Amino acid sequence: MRFVLKTLVILTVLLSMGLAQAAEPLFVRMVTDEGEILLVMYPELAPNHVNNYVHLSRSGFYNGTKFHRIIPGFMIQGGDPNSKDSDPRNDGQGGPTVVDVLSEEDMALFDQVNERLSSKGYTTIEASTGLKAEFSPTPHIAGTLSMARSQDVDSAGSQFFICVDRAQTLDGSYTVFGQVVKGQEVADTIVNGEKNPAAGRDFPAIPVSILSMEVIEGTVELDADEKAAWEAMPADLKNVK
Repeated sequence: MRFVLKTLVILTVLLSMGLAQAAEPLFVRMVTDEGEILLVMYPELAPNHVNNYVHLSRSGFYNGTKFHRIIPGFMIQGGDPNSKDSDPRNDGQGGPTVVDVLSEEDMALFDQVNERLSSKGYTTIEASTGLKAEFSPTPHIAGTLSMARSQDVDSAGSQFFICVDRAQTLDGSYTVFGQVVKGQEVADTIVNGEKNPAAGRDFPAIPVSILSMEVIEGTVELDADEKAAWEAMPADLKNVK
């Protein structure tokens, strides 16, 4: 009897370990003017950044934003809501507000705070918000999805960048939260576009827009080419912790 119970316990533990290891991957399919880029998220590496990116993707926040910064041999940067307008001078300065990142329940509490402030004669809070850094030793290589920020390490918001080459100087100083699975050639095309020096040193002459962002849980909804790319992806890039 003891042997049977011990065997059942061992099997239960092994099964639970197997289930933990079999967690479904999380993807974001980015559709741009130049083609599609499939990204796998790293929720165990940078959970708050992944949650933020997925939330903004699902809400349509990124739709219509442009890649406003292109540096050959380095990276492409996008995700600024200011890039939706036709004035490149404000690109790189925008980000989400609390309205963009809080749930309806959270916003109700936030509105209550503003009402209390207003009743006491204070100005209300209309704040942008920043993510706390989730730095890791994970290297910035070609295809790395990482978060842009200002000098304040806890200032990430919505702007992200995709590396087109090794960027060792960024390691440990910027938050890595995903990797390109398929579509690196799209990033390479974007980064090699013609520039508009009048708008800024790294500003493209014809900015590439993000048309849509689709969050995909698991591999079932990937197309055949995406599944093949995922299966061919090195194991050490599939689930970084």
